[in-house]
Amino acid sequence: MKQVLIIVTLLASITGQCQFFDASNNQLNETTNITSAIIHDSAAANSNKEKIKLKNDGRWRLDKNKIWTGGLVMLSGMAKGFNETLEFNWHGFAAVFPKANPQWFWPQKSFKNKYKDGDPEKGAKFPLSTSVLVFATDQYHLNNLIHRASMTAALVIKIGEGKRPFKQYVFDALYYTAAYQLGFGSVYYYFKSRMP
Repeated sequence: MKQVLIIVTLLASITGQCQFFDASNNQLNETTNITSAIIHDSAAANSNKEKIKLKNDGRWRLDKNKIWTGGLVMLSGMAKGFNETLEFNWHGFAAVFPKANPQWFWPQKSFKNKYKDGDPEKGAKFPLSTSVLVFATDQYHLNNLIHRASMTAALVIKIGEGKRPFKQYVFDALYYTAAYQLGFGSVYYYFKSRMP
């Protein structure tokens, strides 16, 4: 958790640059020092003579939208990492959660939950249990739902941003790849390290 906080803090400090409008000189003064920005901003609030104006210069910035979408992509990676853990590192998961029910968590057993009496020949356990409602039958399919839903939500939010310069798409690709891998690794490697 400390590593995530350090990375987010570093990204925020690197990308948190803005410009302030100086009403007395009618010009923009670029400020990169956070302390001077806070002092300048508080003085502007007290005097009501200066206005803050953010410069839209096409640089990549970590804004609220990217934090939300990055969080959704990280959640997607965590769900995928959890699935990979259940599939390939079951003993590591069972070492951390010894009372976990294998009939719900372990895919080698839980895949039968969607069938009546655990027998594929008897058909679905309840209506739509083998298709739309399969997420209600075991953890593996619930993780698949979380993985796809959070990735889709992030994509839908990003679509509304409109066209931007190409280099911003490159930075977005790097940012979202890092968020996904951070989410995946935080779950998968934790349980993998607990393998007997």
